[in-house]
Amino acid sequence: MRASFLMSGVATGLRRNVSMTIALVLSTGISLAFLGGAFLIDKEITKFQTYYQDKINVSIYLCNATANTDPTSNCRHKVTDAERVALQSKLQADPMISSVTFVNEAQATAIAKQRLGAKAVDEAGPGAIPASFTLKLRDLKRDYDSVANRYAKATGVDLVQNQDVSLKTMLRLFDSARVGSFVVSIVIMICAVIQMANTIQVAAQQRRNETGIMRLVGASRWMTQLPFIIEAVVAAVVGGILAIVMDWIGKAAILDGILGEQVRARILQPLDGNDILVAGGVGLVAGVVLAAITAWVTLRLYVRL
Repeated sequence: MRASFLMSGVATGLRRNVSMTIALVLSTGISLAFLGGAFLIDKEITKFQTYYQDKINVSIYLCNATANTDPTSNCRHKVTDAERVALQSKLQADPMISSVTFVNEAQATAIAKQRLGAKAVDEAGPGAIPASFTLKLRDLKRDYDSVANRYAKATGVDLVQNQDVSLKTMLRLFDSARVGSFVVSIVIMICAVIQMANTIQVAAQQRRNETGIMRLVGASRWMTQLPFIIEAVVAAVVGGILAIVMDWIGKAAILDGILGEQVRARILQPLDGNDILVAGGVGLVAGVVLAAITAWVTLRLYVRL
């Protein structure tokens, strides 16, 4: 069979069922877009963990209130310079702590504005961000509880916080989004597969006379099935390209737009074009393979050519 004749048959088949082909392309594209989105979220999680794995610290926030009547609070007054110096000496002498960095109120406020936005910090009012000590532990997992318990009730200390807790919370949110994207992509892909099988059956019935003539002149069953398989693959390729475009738009709208300030502050890690192409390429290959298998199985089981 000549390639020109084969592709002519494929083009005719796509035009003949144009509405079903468009619906198939859209459902495949949406499914692969969610699949690519799941891969992009997984890539963001990997970058997030890599970036923060050696930057996880323990923060000791100092008392900042001039007066506090809460009986459960350790703060009765704003920490004095003498209390701060005494606490810093204890921290520096602690064998579980490898480094101690003091962050004053001005520095803490500047960092908060960079990460949370100037508007949110200004609305909180002056003095809302307390001074703190940033600690690097020799073994965060093993020593954190001991260090936290030791300094939680020390004079001048308001709160001891492990950044790892916040990071784990963010990772859980990312992971939930990733699982949700996978689930949605699978559900829509099942719909696309069913629609693909129905489209092939309809196309095969419409072209029964043509395939019958081809068999009479000596064409094998495989050669009569090939145009239908190619049609399904073409629809999957177009859907895969559409999915890459949708993933690019989604990344620009969500990561670069809604979460752009967090990305610029390096709280979240940026994703580039290569990440989108890799995720979209994986989805495209998966869509093509699934389309070819679906078409072949449908023709073998439900269509007699």
